This record gives sequence, structure tokens and C-alpha cells, in this order.
Amino acid sequence: MGINYTMVAVIMLFVILISIQFTLNKIFMILKEIKEILINKNIKDENNERIRKY
Repeated sequence: MGINYTMVAVIMLFVILISIQFTLNKIFMILKEIKEILINKNIKDENNERIRKY
């Protein structure tokens, strides 16, 4: 019973692809959070500008 190198390579490839997908998903979620924070900050800045004008 020898080692099936093709099967080992396929399994390693799937593990690497799943890891990359997980990492990209985490990056995407963090970027969405940053976007929401910046939008909220921009809205607060606009409200402060309106208050200062009056």
C-alpha cells in the first residue's frame, strides 16, 4: 500500500483554497466595518457643520 501522491496534492490544494477563502472573507468583513464607521463619522461631521452654520 503506497502513498497516493495525487490524492495528497488534491487535499492540500483544497485546504489552501479554503484557507484563502476564509482569509479573504475576514478581510471583506473588516473592510465593511471600516466603511460603516467612516460613513457614520461623515454623517456626524455633516451634522456638526450644519449646527455651526446656525
